[in-house]
Amino acid sequence: MCVKMYNMKTATVRQIQHNLNEVLGWVENGEEVHVFRRRKLVAKLVPAVASTVDSPDFLARAEKVWGERPGGKPLSEIVSEDRGER
Repeated sequence: MCVKMYNMKTATVRQIQHNLNEVLGWVENGEEVHVFRRRKLVAKLVPAVASTVDSPDFLARAEKVWGERPGGKPLSEIVSEDRGER
């Protein structure tokens, strides 16, 4: 199906359409696959990198800075005033 060049798998768009499970298996095993259409490189399929870092807890950060309820007007009220709705 594909040619192995310099430790890199290659495939045409048509080959991927007919053998998607096989190509995804390569990617799952850590292979990078270069995808060609009419001899032109159009895409690279690379393994997904699992995120080891959790998203920051923005709510906890805000509570450390301003406490449980920050003072001032609610943001929705500020936006409404700016739009001339009130």
